[in-house]
Parts: sequence; structure tokens; C-alpha cells
Amino acid sequence: MSTASILVGRKGSVAPRRVRVVAAWWVPVLAVAAIAMMGAAEPGSPSDAEAIAEVAGLDARAIAQRAEDVLRSDTTILHARMTVESPRLGKPRVVEFQSWDDRRGDRAFIRILAPSKDKDTTFLRLPPNLWTYIPRVERTMRIPPSMMLQPWMGSDFSNDDLVNESSDVEDYDHRLIRIEEVDGGKKAYVLEYIPHDDTPVVWGKILAWIEVEHATPLRQEFYDEDDVLVRSMTFSDVRNLNGRHVPHLWTMKPLEKKGHETRIQIIEFVFDLELDDSIFTTRHLKMR
Repeated sequence: MSTASILVGRKGSVAPRRVRVVAAWWVPVLAVAAIAMMGAAEPGSPSDAEAIAEVAGLDARAIAQRAEDVLRSDTTILHARMTVESPRLGKPRVVEFQSWDDRRGDRAFIRILAPSKDKDTTFLRLPPNLWTYIPRVERTMRIPPSMMLQPWMGSDFSNDDLVNESSDVEDYDHRLIRIEEVDGGKKAYVLEYIPHDDTPVVWGKILAWIEVEHATPLRQEFYDEDDVLVRSMTFSDVRNLNGRHVPHLWTMKPLEKKGHETRIQIIEFVFDLELDDSIFTTRHLKMR
């Protein structure tokens, strides 16, 4: 059975439902109004940020949730092209792939479409396991938790980044530290994410810039346990998809590796399409 034939639910062909608006329309309006009214106050102070969030009816966790909801719905399908640049590569490495994300079921599936030598390599996250199938050797392997932070397909993204093993919302405490003006005169919340003590994540903290009006993720900075900045990710090429302002270009830069950069260009997003359970099975890993 081809991958395309199982993108619909058990009830037959299902057209993508209209994308849900995550927050009420008045929430970002109130936030922007609050910023305007506080123009005389000292910009960027924690008290300003807390007051603006209070007027908007949001707390830091809610802002983080809205940002995640921009990129992920209950089910999300994306088609993307990843470009990896590194001094050790003679030319940029390009990987095309498609992914299926079932947020409610905590499951994910990825299929490599190109280059030809990696075509039909697959990945399946089915808690508590992450599996991969390598067609060149016709072998299915379980990826242990210790390898979740290893590079994915030779890129600057990790296995965890691609299959959403950890959650920016569920695995961290959140604090709104300031409001900043970013490129183009937009306002952005700056949130600090601190991992729960019992969460097996590598980051000591994450700073996230989230646009006030549409909750669009703009930038993230990842710090180790010694508070050293290790890598940064920027989101750009924002497009309006039925009211959802979604970045289509994600750029990851590891700061300790000069000349390294990985870009993921989203070719297509599909939100809230019913997915067949057979996608998320080890049997499906070998299907082409």
C-alpha cells in the first residue's frame, strides 16, 4: 500500500477541515492595545510583560501553547525540503521528506523522499520507542533514548526535533520575561522555558520569541546547563493559512560549529486531516 493511499481516515476520503483558530480574535488585539497604552513605561521590563499578558488574558504557558498550535494541530502533515551546509560537505546536502504527526496520540512518522540513496528510509515514534527502517540493508532498528539528540540525517536538527519526543509545553515551566520590538516593528513576547526536574531533556533553558498578534514563533535560543548558548533557530517566510500565520522556513545554526547551518523549507502543510492508525505501525516502516 502506498503512503498516499493511507492519508485518509477509515471512513474514506476526508478533505482537510478548516484550520481551527487557536485563540479568540480579541486576545491579540488586547495585547497590542496594551502595548500601545504602555508606551510611556520603560520598555522590556518584566512588569510590563506581565501586565500586557494579564490584559490579554494569557499566562506564559498559554503563550507557549499558542505558538505550538501555530505549527501543530491535532494532526499535521508536512512536505519539506532540508538543506544542510557544512565545511566538510563539498556541496549542500538536500533531503526531501514527508511527515505525519498525531499530537493527540503522541505518534509521528517520517518518510525520506530524496536523495535516491536514502529514499524510503523511514522513522516511527510510537512511545516509548523510536524506530527506523533503512532500505539499503533492509533492517529495522530501534533508536535508544540516548540517541534522541543525535543529528537527524546528518543535519543540525536532532532526532528529537523531528519527531517531537519532548514538548516545549509539557516538559518545561514558562516565564514571560519581556516584550521586544522585532524586525518590521512587530512586538514579540520573550519567554524563558526551564525544564522540569524530572524531564530527560538536554537544555538548561530555552528562550523563545513569539509574535504577539498571531503567536507566530520567530526565534528560539537553546542554552546548556551552564547557561551557554549552544544553538539558535529562526523562523521566517510566514504565510497566512486560513488565519494561521505559519513560518515556512526554519533555520538552525549551531554556534560551536562554524560554517554549519540547516534550513528546512516547508513545501506544504496540511492541518487536521484524519489519519489512519496503520500509518503508525512498525509494519508501515517497510511499505513503499
